[in-house]
Amino acid sequence: MENPKRFNVGPRFIRETSIGPVDKWLGNRAEWMIETAGIQKYLSPKIKYEDRLAGKVERGVRVLSIGAGKGHEIDEMDKILPGSEIIGLDPHDFYTRPVEKRLETLAHKASYLPETVGAEKLEGIEDESLDGVTLFFVLHHIDDKNHDAVLKEIKRVLKPDGKVFVSEDLVDGEEERKIVENVDRKLNLEFSHDNPHCYRNIQQWQEFFRKQGFNVVEVNEQKPEKVRHGFFVLEKIKIEEGKL
Repeated sequence: MENPKRFNVGPRFIRETSIGPVDKWLGNRAEWMIETAGIQKYLSPKIKYEDRLAGKVERGVRVLSIGAGKGHEIDEMDKILPGSEIIGLDPHDFYTRPVEKRLETLAHKASYLPETVGAEKLEGIEDESLDGVTLFFVLHHIDDKNHDAVLKEIKRVLKPDGKVFVSEDLVDGEEERKIVENVDRKLNLEFSHDNPHCYRNIQQWQEFFRKQGFNVVEVNEQKPEKVRHGFFVLEKIKIEEGKL
């Protein structure tokens, strides 16, 4: 699926409403992200079926969506990961009416963490309890001083064989950074520059993830329009027994 064209409005503008064309665009964008990220490829094999032909699931997977917005990503994962639990985290859209309505329609278990919970401290999520974590175009909105804390928490809650799915805008040089930041701020209706964005190129992101204790399993670069996107699949680096 191709990346849908950008609307010149952002999710924050429609937190309490469901504007048809924009809501449809957000759904199409979520479908594209889930498909491109490889979530079905890596997580579907972990689902245990009681009767596959009948669609009876004995045990699904458990996934945390950081920056879940109005729940479009949760909706798409619900479709491809039967019998699974999807948890959303987004302080901007915590249980607004559109989120509540969307969760009511899902076939499987889904919820949002309390709005007091941040990515730097995932209260309520047990150690090594998640099969997957998604961060779609999230990290560059978080102060780079907090990136270490976010990745450390993800390592804590991720199962040893779990996967992290990250997408980020890619930037090489100041000129491209200005273009990317301008597009991103318009998309999210960020009229103030009080919150600086943190961008990296594809090699810098991979180096950063490795320093945080993750192997980069797969990298996929996309450029549907003006902005290049990097999709990364990560897993925790396994420490051999007897080694620190």
